[in-house]
Amino acid sequence: MGSTNESVRVNICGDEYSIKTDIDIETTKKIAEYVNQKMMELKRNSPIRDNLKIAVLSALNIAGELHEYRERCEKAQKKLSDFEHKATTLFQKIESGISE
Repeated sequence: MGSTNESVRVNICGDEYSIKTDIDIETTKKIAEYVNQKMMELKRNSPIRDNLKIAVLSALNIAGELHEYRERCEKAQKKLSDFEHKATTLFQKIESGISE
């Protein structure tokens, strides 16, 4: 699915929003549902009733998840890089052994 530049209506924490998006509508709906789930979870498990505070705390939680994901990706990329280097070195040793 490509970009649409269409508006999509979503419900987050009891409020309806019309969002103009440059990504596909289904992805936008999934993202909105994820945000809604995070906010509703906080609302259920917290004495805070102010939706703005709940939104900010939810944004911080989601940003924390993103940060952890990025750190894991960076670590995985480094491991992959190290593995590629070792594989290349081993391949070169095998090639030079075969050429002799």
